[in-house]
Amino acid sequence: MKNYKYILMFLTLVLLSACRETNFLPEPVGKKDVDFKQLITEKEQEPLARIYYMHGNFINSKQFPPIVNAEEVLDNLNNWLLIDIRKSDAYEAGHINGAYNVPKDKVLDFIKNKQKASAYPKVVFICYTGQMASYVTGITRFSGFDNTYVMLFGMAGWNEQFSAPLKAGYGTRYQDMIVKTSNKTETISNNHEAKAGAHKNIDLSKLPKLPQKAPSELMKVQAQKLLLQGRKEFLLKANEFFHDYKANPNKYLPLFYLSKDKYYVAHIKGAVFYQSRKDLSLDAKLTDLPTDKNIVVYCKTGHTGGNATAYLNMLGYKAENLMFGSSSFMFDLWKKEGWNTDISNLINNFPVVEGSKRTSAKIVASAPKKVGGTTKPIVKRKKKEVSGGCG
Repeated sequence: MKNYKYILMFLTLVLLSACRETNFLPEPVGKKDVDFKQLITEKEQEPLARIYYMHGNFINSKQFPPIVNAEEVLDNLNNWLLIDIRKSDAYEAGHINGAYNVPKDKVLDFIKNKQKASAYPKVVFICYTGQMASYVTGITRFSGFDNTYVMLFGMAGWNEQFSAPLKAGYGTRYQDMIVKTSNKTETISNNHEAKAGAHKNIDLSKLPKLPQKAPSELMKVQAQKLLLQGRKEFLLKANEFFHDYKANPNKYLPLFYLSKDKYYVAHIKGAVFYQSRKDLSLDAKLTDLPTDKNIVVYCKTGHTGGNATAYLNMLGYKAENLMFGSSSFMFDLWKKEGWNTDISNLINNFPVVEGSKRTSAKIVASAPKKVGGTTKPIVKRKKKEVSGGCG
């Protein structure tokens, strides 16, 4: 009798193991909601800039910007919540197995009330090239969600068949709008350093005016307003920006958001230097920014810039991210500097599924990408039901 008992236990374990290999784990329930009061001190009229500074100063932390690459996502399909924010027709043409299709203006409700962000180690936003998802990730981060990430280069980096926008976005253009200062003689006008306790003496009247609400409510209001924006309100293509910048130079303030040595190599005419993970803090150069101009943030590839743009817009600035960052107009120069020597290295050939629903039986097969000279096997998943179990 005991033997039968052990045999039954063994078969049960085998079945459960098989279930895990072929199906997604049951969807966790998660906490009731994000507890904003654990993130902030509820004080009426407390500026969001001070709230963010006093509670982690994420914009300057080592965790900024919150990015995961495609290989990490592939290895965690069963563990992470994947949210594809592309339009439904793009999702239907091919998406990552298990990813939910959620419009960007619905993501806050989705991760608060439907698939709760708190139930997952990581929530990953996916778009066409990582540009829009970077902005959405930034908004959710500065709304109190501490486990949201953008997938590097989106579906363009996931599979070759979606890579056209990425390849078209990188280039060398508008060289008449670029300043090269290799001798490092140019003076950086806003080169003052952050000092401990400096935030206490900041003139908060220099910050943009926001509605008079408690911080947690203001975060929600700002976030939802930003998620309703059209693409051109927060994300500019190189041709859109440079065309208008030439015609209306006083309308914009280009903000170079990289290291000082990169600024000296080359930057857009009229750009101010703000070092990433340092200068956008309340105790540094945040209040040096004008409230009457469009601040165009640009970094290396657009991902850091997208998150920084979200931060500035949450604070009430009028900020836009330059799509693909400086790689969109000075790619050849960065190649000489040792960046992005081969754009094909940014693109994988990981499997996708087709269909309008979250999962589909049809898998678009692709050759595995070679990683470090060896072939990394593609994980193909056969899917029955999304909601877990072997049924």
